[in-house]
Amino acid sequence: MEQLRQEVEKLVTLSDEEWAFIASKFTYRQIPKDQIIHPAGEIFSKTFYIQSGVARAYLVDPQGKEFTWQLYFRDATSAGSNHFLDDSVSYYEQQGSFLTFETLEDTELYEIEISELDRLFDADPKFEKMARMYMHDHFFTPMYKRTLSVMTEDAQTRYARLLAEHPNIFQYVKAYHVASYLGVAPQTLSKLRKMNLGE
Repeated sequence: MEQLRQEVEKLVTLSDEEWAFIASKFTYRQIPKDQIIHPAGEIFSKTFYIQSGVARAYLVDPQGKEFTWQLYFRDATSAGSNHFLDDSVSYYEQQGSFLTFETLEDTELYEIEISELDRLFDADPKFEKMARMYMHDHFFTPMYKRTLSVMTEDAQTRYARLLAEHPNIFQYVKAYHVASYLGVAPQTLSKLRKMNLGE
């Protein structure tokens, strides 16, 4: 969990004892490729930190079409990679999640109950500050930007933004999942890739 500690300590400084207390709340899991981590319709009760591997969150519209909402993978060249799989809205509203979370490759995760996270944040003002800053930087801001991008940008602009943030994404994520994430047909993505001089 050293990667997680490094990320957390960009926000707050922790003693070894404080980190040991936090780390003790997480459970390690290995999940094979193409496995459902959490199905749509069930209330989300855990948060998952991705140690290695690739995963996605997707929803299915009334016509049965899948839309990839978020991609999760670890890449040192990426800006703003998402390492937490989470649907806190489902948990706090006690409503079934709209999203299904699945692995796209063999994946290593650390999981923690959201209720345990709440108790952790209540235990020390430092932990509460850490949570507030992390939620802003890694949940609210990316979701805000993603929503605005889908609503206001054309496919070429969305594709350029994705490559700017994740230049090696095609090393980790299959093209048809990237197309779904961008909201375009696979044929459109193929044209965009050919138009891009960097590929």
